[in-house]
Amino acid sequence: MNIQNKSTALSADLNSFIYGVSRRNFQNAPDLTKIGISLLKNFPAARDAVLEYFAMVFRDAVNVSINQADYEPDASNNGSLESVSMIGPELSSLGESWAPFIAPWCINLIMDIATEKANLQNTTLQNTEAVRVLLDITTQNLTLLNAEERAKCIDMMLGCRACSWAVGWVGRAEPALVAPRALTLNADAARAVLAHLANHPPALAHVRAALVDLFQEAIKEDSKAESKRDVIPYLLTLASKSDIVLKALTQDIERTLTDEVMDRLSVVCNAHRHSGAWEGVGPASLVALLLRSDVHCFLLLLKHAQRNIFCRQLLEYLLQKLEYESLFPDSNLPLVMSAAEEISIVREKLLTGNQLEQYSIARILIIVSYNLPSEFVSTISYLLQYSRNDTTLALLVRIISGTITLHTPADCPDVNMDTERYQGFIKTGVEYALRDAMISDTQVNKCFVQGTYCGELKTSLYYYCANIVKLLRWENSTRVLHLRTRPIGRAVEANLYRIGGALQDYASLLRIRSSCTLADLDEMPTCHALAEVLDKVDMSGTKSPPPSVEVILKVVQATVKYFFRCLHEEEIMAKLRGVQTASRLLRKLCLHSKLARAVALRDLLETAMFREDKIFGSRTVVANTVAAPREWSRDELLIHMNQKHGPITQLTQSHTSVFHAGIIGKGVRKHGSQDENDIPPILTTNNELLMGALMSCMDGNSGVVEGATSISLLLVELVSPDVMYNGLPWPDEDFTKQVSIERELYMRCAVERCGVSRAALRRVARARPALCLASALLRATAASLLHRLRAHLDRHKQSAEMAHELIALMELLSVMTLGQLLPHPLSHILELSPELTANETVQVLRDCIWNYTRDHVPSPALFSCDSTGLHWRDPSTCKPPATYTDTLRIIIQKRISKLGHMYPIMFLNLEKYNV
Repeated sequence: MNIQNKSTALSADLNSFIYGVSRRNFQNAPDLTKIGISLLKNFPAARDAVLEYFAMVFRDAVNVSINQADYEPDASNNGSLESVSMIGPELSSLGESWAPFIAPWCINLIMDIATEKANLQNTTLQNTEAVRVLLDITTQNLTLLNAEERAKCIDMMLGCRACSWAVGWVGRAEPALVAPRALTLNADAARAVLAHLANHPPALAHVRAALVDLFQEAIKEDSKAESKRDVIPYLLTLASKSDIVLKALTQDIERTLTDEVMDRLSVVCNAHRHSGAWEGVGPASLVALLLRSDVHCFLLLLKHAQRNIFCRQLLEYLLQKLEYESLFPDSNLPLVMSAAEEISIVREKLLTGNQLEQYSIARILIIVSYNLPSEFVSTISYLLQYSRNDTTLALLVRIISGTITLHTPADCPDVNMDTERYQGFIKTGVEYALRDAMISDTQVNKCFVQGTYCGELKTSLYYYCANIVKLLRWENSTRVLHLRTRPIGRAVEANLYRIGGALQDYASLLRIRSSCTLADLDEMPTCHALAEVLDKVDMSGTKSPPPSVEVILKVVQATVKYFFRCLHEEEIMAKLRGVQTASRLLRKLCLHSKLARAVALRDLLETAMFREDKIFGSRTVVANTVAAPREWSRDELLIHMNQKHGPITQLTQSHTSVFHAGIIGKGVRKHGSQDENDIPPILTTNNELLMGALMSCMDGNSGVVEGATSISLLLVELVSPDVMYNGLPWPDEDFTKQVSIERELYMRCAVERCGVSRAALRRVARARPALCLASALLRATAASLLHRLRAHLDRHKQSAEMAHELIALMELLSVMTLGQLLPHPLSHILELSPELTANETVQVLRDCIWNYTRDHVPSPALFSCDSTGLHWRDPSTCKPPATYTDTLRIIIQKRISKLGHMYPIMFLNLEKYNV
């Protein structure tokens, strides 16, 4: 009964299907589709009829999708679209037994539709729902076939030129099967198939494998001559038409085109280059391919250009083509863009390559820099940091000049505008190089970690400075045509503040030194290199605008710090070279700026007198209160030792009071102590170098006088404990004894213990009348000498202290005589002083020197300026009255036997002149 009912129902379905199909009305297509699916499953004999109807439904659905405007928007009237959505899942799930029938049917249907709709764009056809369903059905059933059946299906599709897009779509499931077969087609057909296949990224590897296998097969020594003759031109033609093929061929090209492969390829090319298939293969077509390839192909061409004349010619042709194509503003060459993306590899090759590679890479870098200013800046920065020879620096000059002048005629009205624009880029490149070099010095270096450190290693900043110095030297020589506009010099001048800051940082003794970094190396070579950069730069404002005040102050401070850092050098020649460089810098800075002179003089004196006093042999006036105190016993403490004298010692200002002299914290003063009594020497190497630096801050007679005047004022300011009594007049002797003796003693002690201040006073004395402004220092020394010498007479102190005072007296007299503060014959007291007794010394110091300077105030007004700009006192107008010379006359007359030779020198000429 069931079988009879099933047969009756099947017969009814078959009649309904035949009747419905015969009416050719697709409005009832969903019902017929359901019946057809039922017949397909229950009545296999109706397979062909059902599939033929399904094909009609798909064709109608394609037409409906393409011509949507001609149909009503109501989807219920478009029964074929609904039927397609029903057919797809059913045909995809029929199983392996149906796959050999469904797959070929789908492929044939796709081929028919593609052929009928050949005038439509592939994207339009692919976007229709019916075609997408067909492609899904095909893909699902292909996976259920065996390898041979799948290959036959793929070959069927490859045979239809109109459905290359379908091959690419279906081939995503089997790219390894589709790619080799696609390469058996002609170039146009293969391009179309591979283009669609490459839309699926995983398929690219199979495409490349197929291309490489075909290429390797063609150049085998035992392969057929016909394949050698046709394959190479075919691949080149295919690559010229397909970016996908070109990308696949050039990927990892260094592994593909090894030296051995290139030798075999040369043999094949030489054997078949005259055949008809090779007519389209020439330099022009190869250059066109290289323009679309990446930079690795360019580097490979450079490698083989050394030993292959054709590659060398091809390289030159390629570079000329690049330069020509870059003429057009909208040019977007893939090779140039690839070089920009792989710029680090290109720059590294520029440093390590041979001559041909370096000059060729420089030409392509010019084109990259011209199109991408950011790469121009980074290239300048890179080469300034990592160039180690003149060749790479010359290439940097070539890149800079080539980028600026590329395609810019000399008579172009915008040439100056372009030059200034690129000058800004150069300035930025110099700045970035300086910044990156300083950062590199603070990073951990692998040579320290791996233990491969060599003694000749320098900091990154040193190499940067060495490159800058060499470029500036080329600029200043005016022999390099491309540097006559001073691009490097102007860029360095724009970065003076940063370079000065770097010198100030590296010259500091307290700078941070991280282990395993270049910053832990000796910093002096870097300091010398930075100072040489500043020395080569023009800061006078003659060739470019003068630097700002902020820049001048920064460079002056850095130079002063560098000067004192050089004084710590142990090797004498290195010290002298560094000091000479610092002195030249100071002269250059102070020549056109009084502000720079004032700052430099103050920094030099302050640092030498207070912060770096040890290297000049100076001793501090104030005892060290920071060091850990010594453990003293009760009997050694100064206060308890003084209390042992009894109650009488407690009476203040008593003429019988007796105390132990000493320094609190150091115990009783040790008599005859060498450190306490000796005066630091003036004529030392460091003192002379410092005086030379001070004189470098002055230029010409007016500059020397102004500078010496500043030094005088600075000495008074730095030595004097307050601003009182710092004027030029000398008061009465009693005033100093009653009011300012402690102040005078302090100032004298400060000057005596500081060799720098005494040496500076001697230099000031030469630049008359600057010494007048240091009158307070001279007065302090004279006042303390008067009181101490008088005390020595009263107390009959030992000769050692007396000798100390006489040395101070002779130094005072020599300075005042040199500065013309003591006219003739008072200027000869210096020659008499060694022969005078203590009593005579006190008389001369009081009656002759003190009284004369008290009544004749040491003032610049006493000095006249001659035609040469020199200031001096005319002896004929500044003769001292007899009041100030009688004491000297009497002393000489009393000791005529010993001092008589001085009498005619001092008084006979004076008396004759007075008459």
